[in-house]
Amino acid sequence: MRIAHAADIHLGHRQYGLKQRETDVRLSFQHFLSQAHERETDAILIPGDLFDSRDIRPQTLQQTEALLEDIEQPVVVSPGNHDENMSHRRDLTWLEYLNNKGLITLLSAEFSGNRATFAPTDTTEPRQGGGGYVDFEHDDELVRCFGLQYRGAYIERDLPNVAEGIRAVYQSEGEPDTTILLAHFGVDDAVPDLGANVARAALTDLEDLVDYIALGHIHKQFESGTVARNPGSLEALDIQEGRWDDSHGYYVYDTVADTAEHHLSKRRPYHTLNFDVSGYRTFEDLRADFETELENARSDVEDVCQRDIHRDGEGNRREPIINVRFEGTLLLDHTTFDVETLTDIAEDELDALYVQPTNHTERKAVQELLGDLDRDEAFNPDGTVNTDALQERVFTTIAGESRYSAEAEEVAETLDNVEGLVNEDGESVAEVADYLRERRRELFPEGPGETADAESTDNATNEVSSE
Repeated sequence: MRIAHAADIHLGHRQYGLKQRETDVRLSFQHFLSQAHERETDAILIPGDLFDSRDIRPQTLQQTEALLEDIEQPVVVSPGNHDENMSHRRDLTWLEYLNNKGLITLLSAEFSGNRATFAPTDTTEPRQGGGGYVDFEHDDELVRCFGLQYRGAYIERDLPNVAEGIRAVYQSEGEPDTTILLAHFGVDDAVPDLGANVARAALTDLEDLVDYIALGHIHKQFESGTVARNPGSLEALDIQEGRWDDSHGYYVYDTVADTAEHHLSKRRPYHTLNFDVSGYRTFEDLRADFETELENARSDVEDVCQRDIHRDGEGNRREPIINVRFEGTLLLDHTTFDVETLTDIAEDELDALYVQPTNHTERKAVQELLGDLDRDEAFNPDGTVNTDALQERVFTTIAGESRYSAEAEEVAETLDNVEGLVNEDGESVAEVADYLRERRRELFPEGPGETADAESTDNATNEVSSE
């Protein structure tokens, strides 16, 4: 058999509130289905997140039904975290609705205690609500697909039970020529920074039982071990994903040859433009150089737009999504740094569908305060200041420049704890004062100076409180 494997379709996703982006997601799925037909595949696998939400718009459901009604191959789906809520299970999900109408075959495991079981189902007469596995017979070959729904933090604990459940089916029904498992999780060795929740070693038992693990959940293409394959989402759904230019698509798995080939999907073009704001003392000068930078960047943007995977079905240019990353040390006052105006200029100059600004600038005052902190420590991944690191530096500065410099580190820690008692724990003034007196006795039993008396010690408490 030849099997098409896609994941994380997210039908109904409307990025930036733009209806066009919802259309883009549907068009990417539609193109994948046409490619699955042209490549003469015998079945289609979607391991999770067919829909962007369990509360989809009626129009999204209607359009999805229309697409699935035209598909000749069986479409096998397992639930992802966007398809249903683990903690608040509904009586009927949209995937179950599509399954009951015969438009998809929905597969998921049944968990009870420490057991995972898989009920049989049939593509010609779907089991109401879905089953656990389905068999395909093709040219004297038996291919069996198991489905594992999204299990969140429980997934690694559940995998040994899933393996036992598959063995139980082998014992009762015999072992097929090829076994496939649909599942919705990431693997830490392949994508350690993208929310992966399964250790590579946890796949060992499954690799001995199945020939192909059709993964979803992570929107970036990856392969792990000998059998696990994740195609990446068909459409890039945020700025970070837009930078993964060749990591969105689908697999075609040949069960006889035991080969899996990755193909890129059609999607809207993304481009990131970096602009350094350092050194500008007037917004007019900054704006003039920004416009020049846009003119220089236009050819690069057009190169991206002209790639076949980014053109529309008729080969025409599609307006790109542009990410403008403002970087460097900002000398301007924040009220004069008009990001909205710069965004509008970029949208017009680059003929973009949408421009998303990202502010990674550092203000001079903050930069000086943070001093020699590493950037990874001083700033969050999204470019905003790490307020915890900033607060620690402020408290350390206050303590070091005060009469308590001999115990600066401990005093800074005390100030940090006071902030937590007030803002997080909601402690009263009296309780905070008691804490400060206790810390004063611990750190300065003789007072903050060699000749300190009781009065100066009490003043120390008041000074720490005010600082």
